[in-house]
Amino acid sequence: MSAIVPEDFCSLLSAFRPCFTAPSYRNFVSVVSGWVHCLGRRTVTAVALASGALGVRHISVFHRFFGRARWALDALARVLFGLALAWVPADEPLLLLLDDTLARKGGKTISLASMHHDPLLSNARKPFFSYGHVWVTLAVWVPLPLGDARGFALPVLFRLYTTSKRGGRSDAVGHPTKRGRTTAGTGNPRPTKLQLAREIIALAANWAGGRAIYVVADSAYAGRTLLEQRPAGVHMISRLRLDAALWTPPPPRAPAQMGRPRKRGCRLPTPHQLAQARRHWHRLPVRLYGRDVTTHVFQLTALWYVALRDGPVRIVVVRDPSGRRRDEAFFCTDAAARASFVLQSYARRWTLEVAFRDAKQHLGFEDPQNQTAQAVQRTAPMAFLVYDLVLLWSASCAAEGAEPAWLRRPWDAHKTAPAFRDLLCNLRREAWRQRVFDPPSATRQPQKWLPSWAEALLQTA
Repeated sequence: MSAIVPEDFCSLLSAFRPCFTAPSYRNFVSVVSGWVHCLGRRTVTAVALASGALGVRHISVFHRFFGRARWALDALARVLFGLALAWVPADEPLLLLLDDTLARKGGKTISLASMHHDPLLSNARKPFFSYGHVWVTLAVWVPLPLGDARGFALPVLFRLYTTSKRGGRSDAVGHPTKRGRTTAGTGNPRPTKLQLAREIIALAANWAGGRAIYVVADSAYAGRTLLEQRPAGVHMISRLRLDAALWTPPPPRAPAQMGRPRKRGCRLPTPHQLAQARRHWHRLPVRLYGRDVTTHVFQLTALWYVALRDGPVRIVVVRDPSGRRRDEAFFCTDAAARASFVLQSYARRWTLEVAFRDAKQHLGFEDPQNQTAQAVQRTAPMAFLVYDLVLLWSASCAAEGAEPAWLRRPWDAHKTAPAFRDLLCNLRREAWRQRVFDPPSATRQPQKWLPSWAEALLQTA
């Protein structure tokens, strides 16, 4: 039975064939097809129904695919990383976006779930906590030719952050704890978010083939665990606290000086104090969040000793000329980075938030209700895998001159670029057009594909 997706989409899926055995690859293609066509909650059962494969395979096959089959999520991530890397110009640095997102859950038997801080429901006066999973995610920023100058974030690497004692890894590899000790043999190391982030950044750095890498994250990941132990050739860009303690680099050691050498020089004013005392700012035209703006900036190079002891950082302090926004500061571990590059790179971090929203609203990232640990580790990231494949397929169509004909509505007369929902609907329409209206080909015989697509259409209606 062939999958209910376009033939060129199947060619995209064939890149993942070495990651599976032959039966698991057929199940993988059916899962992706069902994930695309499912219109309700993306539970494993609903995805199996939408795939149209239940007449050929038992429903337990799909549950075993996530819970027991022999395949690795990082192997899929490596293939996906290569597909995304092909869209990044070779003369530009690779921009990786780092953040975490909460998948809210309901039910007592959900594996590895616990209470986590909910940033959407919390405010400055009262924190709020929700039950679910927190996923530390690393995405590749890609300038896909889909009409959006802000680019797209393609999430590729995922790690589940757990607070429960049952939520640790079960492998025998030692991982550092908060106090620096390893827990090899305990089976429950419970790494922190920064340690998980360091792990997936190291994987991406190994796959990048020596390309310059800049990791963009919010201030929660601007800690010593990640900054000082990042892989070689990897730089960090993040937000800097306005009250950060800054220092000059240590002075050169005198020939006859006794004692250990100094680690830092003289104390500098905080970024807030520097901004208040500043009288002349540099006007910088820059493109942020899809708009051309002119902002006021000044730069300095200093030692942020509390987070990075072995080198100075480039600091960019920004002021809104209109006065509507408060001053902000950003830093980059590359002391030679330009202010425009730092600001534009940090603004592109927002595309990862867009990916989180689209995966939750249109692909059911929070829907699977898995009751085994391995199924939890595999099922939710499948939503991001489908998200990336939809974008890559749409970009391939646009690059070949056949830009996706997304459905235009009367109230969207001034819409210039398709949203992810438009691209997903276009993929479904193209799949049904090939199955129903195109003449049968060597890979699609009427006796074989007619029952599958008819059953899937009835299940997703």
